[in-house]
Amino acid sequence: MEETREQIHTGWRIWVERGLAVAMLVFQLMAMSFAMVPIMVHRLIFLSLCMLLVCLKPPQSKWEKYTNWAMGVIMVVQIVYVLISAERISMRIPFIDDPTGMDLFLGVALIAIIMETTRRAAGPSLAIIVAIFMAYGFLGPWIPGPLGHRGSNIADFVDNQILSPGGVFGQPIGAVIAYVFYFILFTAFLEVSGGGKLFIDTALRIAGWARGGPAKAAVIASGAMGTISGSAVANVVGVGAFTIPLMKRTGFAPHVAGGIEAAASTGGQLMPPVMGAAAFVMAEITGISYGQIALSAAIPAILYYLSIFFQVDFYAQKVGLKGLPKADLPNLKESVKRYGHLMIPLGALVVFMGIGNSLMAAGLKSTAMLIVLSFLRKETRMLPMKCLDGLVSAVRTLPAVAIPCAAAGIIIGVVISTNLGLQFSAFFLAMAAGSQLLTLAAIMVVCIILGMGMPTISAYIIVVLLMVPTVIQMGIPVLAAHMFVFYFALLSFVTPPVALAAYTASGIAQADAAKTGWMAFQFTLGGFIIPFVITNDQALLMQGPAYWIIWRTFITMLGIYVLGGAAMGWYLTKATTLERVLGVLAAILLVIPMAITDYAGLALCIAILAYQYRKARKLKDGASADLQAES
Repeated sequence: MEETREQIHTGWRIWVERGLAVAMLVFQLMAMSFAMVPIMVHRLIFLSLCMLLVCLKPPQSKWEKYTNWAMGVIMVVQIVYVLISAERISMRIPFIDDPTGMDLFLGVALIAIIMETTRRAAGPSLAIIVAIFMAYGFLGPWIPGPLGHRGSNIADFVDNQILSPGGVFGQPIGAVIAYVFYFILFTAFLEVSGGGKLFIDTALRIAGWARGGPAKAAVIASGAMGTISGSAVANVVGVGAFTIPLMKRTGFAPHVAGGIEAAASTGGQLMPPVMGAAAFVMAEITGISYGQIALSAAIPAILYYLSIFFQVDFYAQKVGLKGLPKADLPNLKESVKRYGHLMIPLGALVVFMGIGNSLMAAGLKSTAMLIVLSFLRKETRMLPMKCLDGLVSAVRTLPAVAIPCAAAGIIIGVVISTNLGLQFSAFFLAMAAGSQLLTLAAIMVVCIILGMGMPTISAYIIVVLLMVPTVIQMGIPVLAAHMFVFYFALLSFVTPPVALAAYTASGIAQADAAKTGWMAFQFTLGGFIIPFVITNDQALLMQGPAYWIIWRTFITMLGIYVLGGAAMGWYLTKATTLERVLGVLAAILLVIPMAITDYAGLALCIAILAYQYRKARKLKDGASADLQAES
């Protein structure tokens, strides 16, 4: 009887979820085309629908069971109320027109629901941080020192956070509605149609045969999939479910296989052309075109993946791992025959953005093209139920993106109203005593700490608010400053003690979570020096003369190569402690944008590799002599 009741509940949840998915798509298309829905009304209804989706999930406790119904009713009331009051809300002047009693009641209720759904969708870390910022907003008069402020009351707080476009319904949620939704939709349809398999098959065919081939294929496939998935954890699950067992079968230790996949999956959001969802938010905040951001991110992203690739190769040499036998490699010709037509919309997506289409139009056109082209093969055909599955898959992803953005909006409202960002800037500049390197190192640590356990977008928004003003005050250009904090907010996914991507990978690999976390951290060491290079010289962001861009790219690549060898304890053969120390020194010299340090680092690299080559030759000659003696 209990089982039948649970089946009934599951059944109606699925149909309600499908109905909400269709309603959200129709609403989005209407609001972004001909309906002309006021901005505040649009954003509130969109967020309410996302939170309703969270309420549809099976409750994990009695608390959730009862609050699901209460939150669901309040969300429906919110939608009806905002539709009735749309004209008044859109015309009112914040902080001059007093909010009504119903405004206050529903505003406080909405903030409470955002906190609870944030806890469910993004984990307790973000909810706790938001609660701390809210408390700071109210307790300002009682806080001593420079962090004190005049404080806020309930009416002002609701006005600032709910009835104004700078809090909950500010830029982050606006970017999700205007851009991210359509790219999530495209990604979901691409995966449902089978396009994701071609990424993995292509990666295996390119690198699967080489030493450590499955790991190298994981790096390539994760970069390709990660750029459109927008989530390090989702990328680990989607790609790692296939690549991690394959790595283990070919000799990789479980925690190493998990660490490689976590590092590679995390970097997908650094990889153009799509760069996950955070790139759209960056474009919205900075006012820099999305195309320029994607172009500027290309070289740093490639260098990040090369740093992982180098370490994988060193590890494979060190342990003596081979590639996959030719018979075990996928038939790329067959994969292209089955799924190759699904790559045309992905290429068209880039073209549409390049020729000036809006991001919304580019995403919609590419999705429509994907559906049409899917009918070229029976196994990829997007029939109505398959399209509905893709739509539901996309909408299920939305709460994990939209709700943290709304929560981050609360933080934005508090930071702006209390001038906390300026206070942080003054603190860090005073603490570092004028040293740019020390200031950036301190900001790096804070970015990683603030990003731990949070979705990428939320982490990025928080560090932008608190850290970017300091970076810009040091004379670093806006784009370089944003890229710096973005990198380190993202690297929190593979930095212990809270390394979500690594812990997800450890579950798939059946490995110790702590060991997997530290391996993921090691494989991303190159990623920790790239942001510092960007702040000192914007050549890696494709700014400056072509010859200098090429030179700095080569020098930085050499730096991450010797750093990877030092971390792994292997170059051409086993490295001594002295060689590893010299490798770290060479990497530091190479990433400093000065001619004298470039030449010194280059000379040190040549010396290390020449000595390694000599050692490797001696070992090889000795092994050959022993073999001849035995025969």
